[in-house]
Amino acid sequence: NSFNPPSSMSSTYLKILVISKFIYNVNVVKMQNNQQIAIFGAGGFVGRHLIRELTRVDYRIKIATRNPYLKGYLKPLGNPGQIELFKTNIFNSENVRLVLKNCDLAINLVGILYETRKQKFHQIHSQFPYLLSNLCREMGIKNLVHVSALGVKERHSSLYIQSKLQGEKNIQDNFKPSVILRPSVIFGPSDKFFETFASITQFFPALPLVGGGKTKFAPVYVGDVARAIAAAIKLNNSKPKIYELGGPENYSFKELMEILLVEIKKKRFLVSIPFGVASLLSNFLQMLPNPLLTPDQVEILKHDNVVSGEYPTLSDFAIKGTTIQSILPKYIYRFRTGGQFG
Repeated sequence: NSFNPPSSMSSTYLKILVISKFIYNVNVVKMQNNQQIAIFGAGGFVGRHLIRELTRVDYRIKIATRNPYLKGYLKPLGNPGQIELFKTNIFNSENVRLVLKNCDLAINLVGILYETRKQKFHQIHSQFPYLLSNLCREMGIKNLVHVSALGVKERHSSLYIQSKLQGEKNIQDNFKPSVILRPSVIFGPSDKFFETFASITQFFPALPLVGGGKTKFAPVYVGDVARAIAAAIKLNNSKPKIYELGGPENYSFKELMEILLVEIKKKRFLVSIPFGVASLLSNFLQMLPNPLLTPDQVEILKHDNVVSGEYPTLSDFAIKGTTIQSILPKYIYRFRTGGQFG
């Protein structure tokens, strides 16, 4: 049955309806976001967290991927029709151009930790940023956010770092309104740092400390990195900007392994391995399908991976870094004996 207000109330009732309708329409307009973002490398660890951050504020997203049929798990991270997947060869300019078409912004998360027969550092970290930045300029993209790595510097002995540096230079030369983010080791659910070493403890009585475990890191939470990227795409800079993303505290590699062992409630020997021995062992370990250590990674471990103080940081995005202790227990418990009940 319909509700018929008394005549004495009809005028007031009508006003309330009009005002309510107006407020609703204003809120809907505020929620709408007509900007479209092209993301390259969205299927990885950072990408999954970033997509949720962006869909929450109504960005429409085009995802470039080699295998769209294997990335269907990304679509539920947004509303129906909010996320599109495109089969893309990142070295094919027409494929990349198709993803960038009608986009306002672009984000590059593409990266590898070790080389394979088909994927080389120079191709992934240097050549693709060169192609992408050129096309962004040509197609009128407003902003390009490129995720690099903390510790990038001239004359580094690591090929990984050299390729990252060249990629940054290519973007800076080709696309001025770009933002380069350099994160330290990124942690969070499904990370490749804590979970990798936690997996090792399931089968081995010791954890290796390359170089004595003295290398310093500034672990940064993946959620903070996602928020930093979401903030970076809103910048309106006329020349390239670089940000260093590190967590609130620095730790040595040994300290990080000790924190891990406490959280998973296991006792393991921490074995110091000199750089020379580690380099020799890495020549064999790099032959594994998922190498535990490569010669290039040994070179990286010879240098601290902390914020230098020469560039803006998370705080410049008004982001307070999340501590390891507040996040690690929430996902690493599954490596305890007995899982969450261990």
